Amino acid sequence: MFVSSERTDLTSRMTGQRQFLRNALFFVLSFWLLNQVVYLLEVAEGVSIFYPPSGFAMLLIYLFGAKYLPVFFFAILVGGLPQRDVFNYNLEMLIPDVRMFFIYGTAGLILAKLNPEKKKLSATFYYTLMLIIIATALLASAVFVMVAIDTDSTLSTRWRDQVPLFFVGNLTGALTALPIFTFYLYVKSNGWKRLKLTITDVILKPDKLTAFLIIISLSFFVVFLGKYSENYSSYYYLILVPIIWTSVKWGLGIGLMYAFIGNLFTLSFYVLFGYSYYGMLEVQLIFAMSIIATVLIGLVHEQKDIFYEESIYDELTGLANMRLFKKLSSSMIANARRNGETVALLFVDIDGFKALNDTFGHKAGDQALEKIGELLKSSLRDADVVARFGGDEFIIQLNGGISEKDAGAVASSILHNLSEPFQFDNGTATIGASIGISVFPKDGTDVDTLISKADKAMYAAKKSGKNCFRLYNQRPLRYARTSS
Repeated sequence: MFVSSERTDLTSRMTGQRQFLRNALFFVLSFWLLNQVVYLLEVAEGVSIFYPPSGFAMLLIYLFGAKYLPVFFFAILVGGLPQRDVFNYNLEMLIPDVRMFFIYGTAGLILAKLNPEKKKLSATFYYTLMLIIIATALLASAVFVMVAIDTDSTLSTRWRDQVPLFFVGNLTGALTALPIFTFYLYVKSNGWKRLKLTITDVILKPDKLTAFLIIISLSFFVVFLGKYSENYSSYYYLILVPIIWTSVKWGLGIGLMYAFIGNLFTLSFYVLFGYSYYGMLEVQLIFAMSIIATVLIGLVHEQKDIFYEESIYDELTGLANMRLFKKLSSSMIANARRNGETVALLFVDIDGFKALNDTFGHKAGDQALEKIGELLKSSLRDADVVARFGGDEFIIQLNGGISEKDAGAVASSILHNLSEPFQFDNGTATIGASIGISVFPKDGTDVDTLISKADKAMYAAKKSGKNCFRLYNQRPLRYARTSS
């Protein structure tokens, strides 16, 4: 059953406006907060060792789109408050603002054009971003030198003396924005509750805490030594070792977090100890090198994991594919045989999926399949396994100790969960399912036989009127819809 959404158009527009305002507020506030950190790490008037606001804004334009460009320019204007005198705004202030707006705003749009998929940050995104960051740093440096008002030096002199410092500063700032953006995207996608669980279950493990303490202690040690003797300045490169090691061992996410935190502590110690014998260019280069190395090594780690996951998981739904399912099912059957237990296999075919696809399009169909996968998982125990068989068909293995009655109860729960309407941009759709059930050892003693007989039972359920389940060689049991 399909319902027109004309009555919801106004609500959708209002929701879109509220979302725009929330994103705009976050844009301006985050830009301002990052600027405050910049002022804290200022090493000379108008010069900071750490400047990520422009890079972070570029990534937000990539995420939110071109309609946030005016928000970006407003954030630039007010981002320096209260240190910046915006009430006496002049041409000297306008030129760097316009430079930042056009260069990083355009870079964000180009990044979005080259990487339209924003649900997850792919390897292509990171490689493209590295190139764009280098290009923006070079362009910003060139424009800075070309428009600089300095009658005491020639253009070539300014290019030689100022571009390296300005380039490395911009490069470091944009690279530093990447871990911040990754963290924001994780919270946006998973919520604060999931973040707390991640911190508890992943970050606060003894091995990761030990690595964190080593990075902080080493940062303090090398900067402290550098304050007292120029002979120790080369020791600064030692902080790269534990930072890179974390990305080798735990992947890109943990590596970026440690690279950011470790370098931020190092910069803080650097400013606290009076800049020691290290030059600002050297400090920023180490910062940039650690982020780039972490990304490149982390991507190798991630690509290895992705290759493995793609070989055993369905790309669209994230469920097990048939290769993994058969391996797990065979293990469950072997365990049930040893313990004298029964296991049940459910073959689920979605009713009305073709009509949904034809009415709302393939994108809505993919969204529906993702939602169906989530609903199926929520209907099962942790010990059970669900896989995508192919197309709009799914297969479920219920672990040992499951009777035919238990399997029927699970099938009823699945049918009930799938009866809830699916909401799309241009309407709603209601689907159902036909489910076939086979049981070990009565209906078969291996996974292929159980799948074949559950498949036959599913077709028997479909022929009997759909939206019901059937045990192999038994009469169909219809699931009756209930209205709330």
